Amino acid sequence: MPPWMAGTGRTIECWLEAERDQLVLWLPVMLGGGIALWFALPDAAAWRSAILGMLAIGLACVATGRGGRAARVVALGMAAAALGLGLIWFRADLVAAPVLGGPTIASFSASVEVIEPLVARKLVRLTLLPVGEGADSAGRAVALPHRIRVNLAERDAPVGLGTGAVVRLRARLMPPPLPAVPGAYDFARVAWFSGIGATGRGFAPVVVTAASGSGAGIRVALSRHIVSRLEGSAGGIAAALATGDVGAITEDDSEAMRRAGLAHLLSVSGLHITAAVAATMLIVMRLFALSPWLALHARLPVIAALAGAAAAIGYTLLTRAL
Repeated sequence: MPPWMAGTGRTIECWLEAERDQLVLWLPVMLGGGIALWFALPDAAAWRSAILGMLAIGLACVATGRGGRAARVVALGMAAAALGLGLIWFRADLVAAPVLGGPTIASFSASVEVIEPLVARKLVRLTLLPVGEGADSAGRAVALPHRIRVNLAERDAPVGLGTGAVVRLRARLMPPPLPAVPGAYDFARVAWFSGIGATGRGFAPVVVTAASGSGAGIRVALSRHIVSRLEGSAGGIAAALATGDVGAITEDDSEAMRRAGLAHLLSVSGLHITAAVAATMLIVMRLFALSPWLALHARLPVIAALAGAAAAIGYTLLTRAL
């Protein structure tokens, strides 16, 4: 080995030795890199080649590393990246569901899975689970995907519409659209991982053949309550911060938030969950501290932490931030 190469190797080994306690933090980075590589590569052949290539690099480092830390670091990094690529590949195959072959107009019955009021657009978005096959305008059978998302005008939403209701409607359906330009928002990819095989617009009349016994759900009820108390986009922004529902924010205000770089505040993230946990812990600590016996005999910080954990789980489920 040339002297300059040996010196470089010793420098790298010394640096890795000094950073040995922080090296484990690179494992999730490499795992995420493997996941990102799955989105960047075009097909299964490329994914397979990438996994085999990374494993080959890792094994070569183990075989030729002579026990050095650099070889082990590279080998573990390649293994983590290959694992990330394999996990997202497995996940994509696991959620695979039929996708509508082309645009069609069909009449069908379906169970309502999710209701999302889009107040600013005067629409109601329904996620439906079709029951049986649909029929086109000529009466021919139409094979429908497992999950469909349609928009209804608010005036067309019937009484009794709620989660779990069975409805009969006619809708114009099409496969989830691809990005308008390269690098733009890819709804088809989002729909794939959500199991949505078609989207479209529903037409009146929408008939409820089996009413819901649970209503639209606590998330929708809370969003409607907030919007009813605050008019305009102020209510929509408040509802977005509380429940993650952005349907009541007007397009102009949404564009203004994006241009100001504040659009990320409207999506439920770690910031919102942390605020909910902190508020819960503070309230629980103060309330329990009002009791002298509890203050002296109970470990209030532990109780508050457990309450905060429960609040984080509940808030995540409420806002569908999983």
